[in-house]
This record gives sequence, C-alpha cells and structure tokens, in this order.
Amino acid sequence: MTTETSTRPVTGPSVWTAEDLQSGEPYVRHLTGAELDALDEALDDLVSDLVERLENGIGYAVLRGLPLGTRYTPEQASQLHLTIARRIGEIVPQNQDGDLLRVLEDAHHPAQPGGTYASKAGAPFHSDPADVVSYLCLAPARSGGARVVASAATVYNALVREHPEWLELVHREYATDWAGERPGWTLRPIFSFAGGVLTCSLATKRIISAMRFEDVPRLGAEEMTCLMYLDSLLRRPGTAVHVDLRAGDMEFVDNRRVIHSRTGFVDDPDDTGHQRRLQRLWINRDSGGTS
Repeated sequence: MTTETSTRPVTGPSVWTAEDLQSGEPYVRHLTGAELDALDEALDDLVSDLVERLENGIGYAVLRGLPLGTRYTPEQASQLHLTIARRIGEIVPQNQDGDLLRVLEDAHHPAQPGGTYASKAGAPFHSDPADVVSYLCLAPARSGGARVVASAATVYNALVREHPEWLELVHREYATDWAGERPGWTLRPIFSFAGGVLTCSLATKRIISAMRFEDVPRLGAEEMTCLMYLDSLLRRPGTAVHVDLRAGDMEFVDNRRVIHSRTGFVDDPDDTGHQRRLQRLWINRDSGGTS
C-alpha cells in the first residue's frame, strides 16, 4: 500500500496540547435545558455540532448534561447514546462475536470477559479500528479511571522536528494484533495522509504483540526504538489531557486524529454509583450517518 507522506508539520485545530484544552474544557458540549425539553427536535443540530468538532475541530468531544438517574434511566440513556451514534455513522462490531455494544466494567463482574479494557490497571495509548469510539458513562469509579487523550498531529509534529529520519518508518504498514477482539491481525500504517489530511492508527502494544503470530515479520531494532519514542511522546508532560467523565457524559473520540488511553481506577464495593461502568460503541463515518 502506498500512502502520501509529508515532512511538514501539520497545522490547524487538530494540533493541540493539554494546555490548550485544560482552560474551560472547550471539548465539552453542554446540553441546554431547552434541548433536553425537546431532544428529538434538537438531535440534528446536536449531531451536526458533534461531527463538526470531530472532523473539523480537535477530534474530541464530551456531551454533558444528561440527567442520568433522575430524568433518564440507564436504559433510556443507552438508547439515546445509540440514536446519536447512528446519526453520526454506522455502528460496527467490536469483536469476532459481532457485538455492536459493549459494557465495560471491572473484570470481576460475572458478565465481563477478560481484556485490558476490563482491568482496573491503566490502559496503554492506542487507536481503535473504527473511525470513532464513543463511551456513555453509566457510573464513574470511586477514584481514577480518567480518560486520557492526545492529538495525533501534535505527536507527528514532534516526530518531524526531532526525528525526521523516522518518517519513512511510520508510514509503513505494521501488523496489529486484534488481541481477542477479532481473529488474527491486520495491517495498518501508523501515520498516513489522504488529500493532505493526517490519519493515525497507533497501538504500540498491539503492534508488538502481533509478533506472536508466526507469519508476522519481526520488528527490527530501529522500528522498536521508533515505537518506544512515539509512546514516550504521548507520556511527555503537557501532551495529553486527562478527562474525568461524569455519570451521563457521552464521549466521542475520532480515532483518526486522537490517540487515547485511561488511568487505573478503584471502585467502591458498597456503592454502585461509584463502580465504573461504561457503554462503548464503535462508529464508522463512511455511511455519513442518518438524519
């Protein structure tokens, strides 16, 4: 596969740092009382705003203000989340079983299968294999569990400045392990350009774990060094912003423009309102959604 490359820094609203987002939480889209009173009529404008933030803004948005537990039951909030997602694009399966919706909680819950997303430990930075990943926070943890998001363009620009000799490496296709979500592995470039627009698909841990398959080429020393460098950029102070989701929040992450992870968390064993529980959807934008 041949992709466009660029040795120039990326510009525009997709380039940001933690400092840019920490003042006033510009990524939060607050639901107004009028919108809640006539939500069906407000959905078109609401979805248009979310899509604008994802595709022409910073690539990240949190929809806040849904009164979960008072005006909306968890089931009603879940259905609203699905409705908004379907208007953004096509909801796609998240695993080999074809599940369109996953509820993520502590792995000790009897209904929860294993996996990084079900662990109380922090998750590594990654991009999911869908255009957009969206979470509905049904309950936050007692402590921790913050969402951590970083601009892929900011990472790319640091690479251009500090290690331009690795630009060719990051435009190659790398085997990426599905890690139990789907059988086997797939080939994806870490960075690519289409029509001058940067797209990122970085999942360092899964690129390395793909070598467990016999037919996947071994990574060389330079490739491993480059991957570790990219991972270090994401952890560099000031790169990523930490976001604490509240009950009722809906988070939307453009996987092509934003790399994400989360911190470790601790649940309250005696309070279900503080036992982390998120509904996750994967959305592809190719269909353009419905209205």
